[in-house]
Amino acid sequence: MKNFIESLYYGEISPCSMPVPNTKRYIDAQQELGKYETELLAKYPDCKELLEQYADAIHITSACEGLQDFERGFRLGAAFMLDIFKD
Repeated sequence: MKNFIESLYYGEISPCSMPVPNTKRYIDAQQELGKYETELLAKYPDCKELLEQYADAIHITSACEGLQDFERGFRLGAAFMLDIFKD
């Protein structure tokens, strides 16, 4: 059995490729987003490209926030480990 560092090195651990949340709140929010997108496109069909660009920008900012949160969580975990091994 490989240790954690080996698994990370060989790409067997990839936090950014983990599945999206499977909670009711998340699923409801996704459905609501779809509903709003449908309504906006029905009302303003000529804005489809602009809406897609907006959605792309939202996804990019969300990915950046996710990375920052991951880094913070990793640092926090490392700080806990360092504190545990202090005399």
